[in-house]
Amino acid sequence: MTEQQYTALQTKLTDAQYLTCEMKDELAVINVRHPLFQAELTTQGAQLLRFRAQNRDWLWLSDKAEYKRGTSLRGGIPVCWPWFGDAAKNPAAIQTMISSDQPPAHGFARSHEWELRSFSESDEAIEIHLALAPGQHPSWKGDASVELNMSLSSAALSLQLTTTAGKSPACYSQALHTYFPTSEIDSTHIEGLSGNRYIDALDQWSEKTQEGTVTFSEETDRIYTVDRPLILTTPEYTMRLTGNNHTAVVWNPWIDKSKRLSQFDDGAWQRMFCVESANVMQDAVQLQPGESHTLEMRLELE
Repeated sequence: MTEQQYTALQTKLTDAQYLTCEMKDELAVINVRHPLFQAELTTQGAQLLRFRAQNRDWLWLSDKAEYKRGTSLRGGIPVCWPWFGDAAKNPAAIQTMISSDQPPAHGFARSHEWELRSFSESDEAIEIHLALAPGQHPSWKGDASVELNMSLSSAALSLQLTTTAGKSPACYSQALHTYFPTSEIDSTHIEGLSGNRYIDALDQWSEKTQEGTVTFSEETDRIYTVDRPLILTTPEYTMRLTGNNHTAVVWNPWIDKSKRLSQFDDGAWQRMFCVESANVMQDAVQLQPGESHTLEMRLELE
């Protein structure tokens, strides 16, 4: 963020009751200090880092997270757009829109500066609306704009990621890459996926069927079909995750991969897991000129 951009952000928040901004190392951070909940987000990537309500931290953020330009922080809810994961694993229609020999994993939206367009505050809730500046990106030939709306309250956290095609068709994949906290990964499980098909990225991308609840006992990287709410249970909480997505990614790096990850303590795999609300693989989005699509997710404590 340039000095001019940061000054503009400060000006927008001048009359805010519960929102302030500050620089943390190289990144601008918006702090939310509401009487009923607290949050922290960066304008880079429109990334919600922390959310606390009902005496619980709803998101996990790495102790080694780095507030550096051009690098997504490890934790919170990174925005993956306009492709997910390894670009080469995306559908052909998405790959044809990528113009780089070495495109960044999970797209470029999570490492670029977003603009705070507006916000609203009340005694019960706060809404924050951000947008990624439109225009060509060196690694992408697509023509589309993207905006993110965050709705925060003590009862729920919801995000809406809206993409609007420009003058030409657009095809993309996306995910709200949510990191959740747990004190014991061995005692953590996910309900709502039994009987559903999934792609196992760690077993030659083979297709399998989930039997019973999802538990964690080894490195996990799966793309599930979703057709009902998901119930996430840890020793501390039970959370309900809903949305309009038809795919979800479940991920935990386990022991060996943790040692190779950036911004990640070797033992952090025991204290986190990801359930990502997504439109990936066969669920990728195709838009005609001028059309819009919104990916929605909502979290509530049971």
